Amino acid sequence: MTLTIQNLHVSVEGKEVLKGISLNVSSGEVHAIMGPNGSGKSTLAYALMGHPSYKCQMSRRRQSGYGASATNVKCQMKVGKKNLMLLSTQERARAGLYLAVQSPIAIPGVTVMQLLRTAYQQIHGASHKKEDKQTIQNPVLARRWQANGMGLSEFTAMVKQSAKSLRLDESFLHRSIHDGFSGGEKKKVEMLQALILSPKFAIFDEIDTGLDVDALRVVGKGIELLRKRGTGVIVITHYNRILRYVTPDVVHVLVQGTIVATGASALARKIEKEGYAKYV
Repeated sequence: MTLTIQNLHVSVEGKEVLKGISLNVSSGEVHAIMGPNGSGKSTLAYALMGHPSYKCQMSRRRQSGYGASATNVKCQMKVGKKNLMLLSTQERARAGLYLAVQSPIAIPGVTVMQLLRTAYQQIHGASHKKEDKQTIQNPVLARRWQANGMGLSEFTAMVKQSAKSLRLDESFLHRSIHDGFSGGEKKKVEMLQALILSPKFAIFDEIDTGLDVDALRVVGKGIELLRKRGTGVIVITHYNRILRYVTPDVVHVLVQGTIVATGASALARKIEKEGYAKYV
């Protein structure tokens, strides 16, 4: 399966930020998107998930060549054959997209386990068709949790095991989401969500920010595990730090809303050494 982004133009508050982004991410691939501040990296992440403030154009006028008339070039975002541009944020999540934001907010009163349980059932549970829901008459049966062939006890055990692999204390599962968490703890919880939900494609927006070396190693291990499971991954970052623990298949350099260079993992090391000056 492929996440397809073609000729993507995105505006925020009337200002064009992304100016024709095109890239394809296949299942099991890790793509790194690097660039200086204000280059449009987070805009790409939010546009993919359907944030209402980030306006994507369905088509874009482009000049065909000298002396030729402008033509409409279709803008696309697809997961497989599903057109993401026609889907809400919730529908995009069900289609297999996951976004770990740069600065996740606290949600007092909702525990991490409650979030994981509800989200997993929404994505991997029974059909959401109205007629299917109407056939459940017994309210006790309607409340019974089951998804992807698992009961609640099996699911809970899976979550605890994944938390342990991320060196995240089990007590965090029963705390309100990100409420009082450190930066590193927040990033580990975001990675835990990705591991449990098993998306088709995961986007990590600067997940390395504020992490020490040990936490970077743990997060890198989580990304590698997602890759092995067949999840396509986009890692958005300024630096090469996280890429020391995850070897990307492809590195893209995004500057002023445009991809100006694409290469293998050696490109990230070159940027760490030389910076972005040659691209700006």
